[in-house]
Amino acid sequence: MDFLQKHKKFFIIGLAGLSFIMMAFTGRGGYQQGAMRSSVGFVLSHGQAFFAGIGNWFADRWDFLTTMNDLHAENTRLQDENNQMQMELDRMLHLANENRMLAEMLDLHLHYDNYTTMGANIIAHDTTNWYNNFTIDRGRNDGITVNMAVLAPGGLAGRISAVGFNYAVVTPLFEHTSFVAGQGLRTGDWGMVQGDINLSSQGLLRMNYLGADADLIVGDYIITSSVSSIFPPGIRIGQITDIRQGSGGWRYATIQPAVDFGNLSAVLIITDNFEFIFESEND
Repeated sequence: MDFLQKHKKFFIIGLAGLSFIMMAFTGRGGYQQGAMRSSVGFVLSHGQAFFAGIGNWFADRWDFLTTMNDLHAENTRLQDENNQMQMELDRMLHLANENRMLAEMLDLHLHYDNYTTMGANIIAHDTTNWYNNFTIDRGRNDGITVNMAVLAPGGLAGRISAVGFNYAVVTPLFEHTSFVAGQGLRTGDWGMVQGDINLSSQGLLRMNYLGADADLIVGDYIITSSVSSIFPPGIRIGQITDIRQGSGGWRYATIQPAVDFGNLSAVLIITDNFEFIFESEND
C-alpha cells in the first residue's frame, strides 16, 4: 500500500500511456479494416460490372441473332411471295400473248374468209437457224399437202414443204430456196421475192428483177402476184426499205417482211386449191 502511495504518480502516468497505446492500436486496426473493406469493395464492384458487361454482350448477341433469324424468315417469305407473283405474272403474260395471237389469227381468218383455212401451232424450229424451216402440229391426217400457202399475222409466212401423218414442215420466206412472185400494191410492178443468205440474218428479203421502168419506191408494199403458181394473189409480203441497181440492167429491192417471224407461234394454212378457184372464176 505504501508502495502504491509512494509511486502513485508513476502508476497514473503508466496507465495513461497504456491507454494511449491501446487507443492508437485500435485506431490503426480500424484503418486497416477500412482499407481492406475498401479493397474488397473495389474488386467486387468492378467484378460485378465486368460480369454484368459480359451478360449484356451475350444478351445483345442473342437479340441480334434472334433479329437476324426473324429477318431471314421474313426474307424467305417475301421471296416465296415474289416467286409466286412472278409465276402468276408470267402466266398472265402468256395468256395475254395467247389471246393476242388468237385475236390476230381470227382477224387473219376473217380477212381471207374467201379461202378455207386451218390454224396450226408451231411445235419445233430448225436449231441451226431460227429463220429456217419450222414444224407445225398439222399433217396428212388433217388434209395438209405440200405447197399449201402458210399465212401468219401480217401476211405471207411461207409454204408447206414436207408432210408427215400428224405434222408438217413449213419453209418460210427467209429460206434461201424460197421464192414468190410479188408486185407493188401501189404500182403493180412485178418482181421475184426470194430468201437471201446474206439478208436473212437481218430479217430481210430481196426482190429481184425489177425493170428500169418500175415505179417502186421505198415504203411501197409488196403483195403476192397472180403470176405465182403456189400462192394466191393479194397476200401482203412486206414493205420496201431500199432499192439498188443490180447487174444486167436489173434493180433489186430490200423488203421488211410483214410477218414478225421472231415472235411467231401459230400460223394459218390455206387448204383450198386456189388455182382451181381462179380458173373457175375466169371460165
